[in-house]
Amino acid sequence: MGMGEPFLNYDNVLAAIKILNDKEGFNLGARHFSISTVGITEGIEKLAQEKMEVNLAISLHAPNDKLRSSIMPINKKYPLGKILRAVDEYIKQTRRRVMFEYIMIEEINDSDDCARQLADLLKNTLGFVNLITYNPTGIFKPSSSQRLNKFKEILEKAGVAVTQRYRFGDDIKGACGQLAGNANNN
Repeated sequence: MGMGEPFLNYDNVLAAIKILNDKEGFNLGARHFSISTVGITEGIEKLAQEKMEVNLAISLHAPNDKLRSSIMPINKKYPLGKILRAVDEYIKQTRRRVMFEYIMIEEINDSDDCARQLADLLKNTLGFVNLITYNPTGIFKPSSSQRLNKFKEILEKAGVAVTQRYRFGDDIKGACGQLAGNANNN
């Protein structure tokens, strides 16, 4: 996760997982691997055919196409409906739960309305939402803990399973979404 789009490098990503999982390699359990995608449906479809018990995570970050396209331009090629159809097929074939990652950005995607839309979008899906506090870069700000808790409460009341990711690494600019260098102009 966090190393680029894995489904644009599918063969190498799967080869690496197989080496890490192999008893003669690192012998790491397959369920310890999560492949996080922005929703490259061809990759989701291919992964559904694999006989591996790796986890699938979808970087969702918005409950509707208009908002998602504004913060994730890839949504124009892979809109939510197309992604969710691929996820439904993945679940049918693998019987595995899917994680939907949702970065909470203050006054962008953290409203009560966004929470209700997200609940409606995912209410019949075998999966759960992983709420992630945005790690500050540029002009955006993270949602407050009160806002995150209210968002989480709305999802839970609608019957959507929710987890909250623990924040770490932001003090060294190494948290999720922050892996970038600062220019030193001295």
